[in-house]
Amino acid sequence: MDFFETVRNRYSARRYSGGPVPEQDLRRMLEAAVRAPNATNDQPWHFVVIRENAVKQSMRDVVAAVLDAAVHAASDPARKERLSRMRAYSIHFAEAPAAIALLARPWAGGSGAEPDSTARELGLESASMAAAHLLLAATALGYGGCFASAPAEFARAELEAVLGVEQPWFLVGIISLGVPRGPRSRIAPRKPLEEVCTFIG
Repeated sequence: MDFFETVRNRYSARRYSGGPVPEQDLRRMLEAAVRAPNATNDQPWHFVVIRENAVKQSMRDVVAAVLDAAVHAASDPARKERLSRMRAYSIHFAEAPAAIALLARPWAGGSGAEPDSTARELGLESASMAAAHLLLAATALGYGGCFASAPAEFARAELEAVLGVEQPWFLVGIISLGVPRGPRSRIAPRKPLEEVCTFIG
């Protein structure tokens, strides 16, 4: 498929057929990821490819435990409901044939020994563009995928411990990959260009 067809066909797939993703295809996706634009070509990203079921289950258990504790502790009914709904979005990666933990580090172009918030943001932005490239490559190869930031939002420290992540690296999110199970249920609506774009000149 051509590029624009690939963009139109990409969606967040969270259920997979269970068939493996061959290493050759994973490498093609990762090659696309590392071609992404990034701050001063610093390439502040790292990809941890997880195919071992036991590791994925350990990660799922960690996230579920943190979320369950947060739901139990929440006194506001609306927050309790939101956290309960986030469970499926946060642990679906464990059922995917492959999961990729996306790591970033602060941009190395900063001036001080202690990275400031701008350096951290530039690392995060660069890694996010790499994730977009990877998901488009997955679509072009006939796979489905989903980037989930929720695991890092709720259980970053715990997941970093499971994966052995050391500073200055930090977890951005987890990308699940596989052959989608069943047809695409719906097309997520997008706002019209007139609402989200401004042309000057």
